[in-house]
Amino acid sequence: MNAVRRPLPRGLFALLALLVPTLAAALNNCLEGDFVDQRGLADIQIANDDPTNPFRYRPRCVTVSEGTRIMFRAVPNFGMHPLFGGVVVAGQATIDPESPIGSASSGTTAERQIFDSGEFPYFCDVHFGSGMIGSIRVVPQLFADGFD
Repeated sequence: MNAVRRPLPRGLFALLALLVPTLAAALNNCLEGDFVDQRGLADIQIANDDPTNPFRYRPRCVTVSEGTRIMFRAVPNFGMHPLFGGVVVAGQATIDPESPIGSASSGTTAERQIFDSGEFPYFCDVHFGSGMIGSIRVVPQLFADGFD
């Protein structure tokens, strides 16, 4: 016996959209409420300089404006904490060769400037399993006061 397919009522999709929660992508465990808003600043720093946990970036998740200069600082150096642009999912790190974050494996500072909007995750290749991961959300902004 052939089943008869009937279209769903028009309002059903709108109702389902309200009832089913939307799951936001959490790149490197950065949920919506985790992002520190640093839009409008010309320069920011991301470092593993927390004396209570040297295996954590501060800020770990950050929102910046397009063109912000981002200074990564590794304590004591990138030889001990090699930086890569990419994601960590289920304990597996994947380097993104297209990431504007790139990599740093020597020295103590690495400066990046990202001009494209998007989210750019990063991690320490040695300590990502200890939570040394983060993400940068880059948004367009026309004025430093936040009014577009």
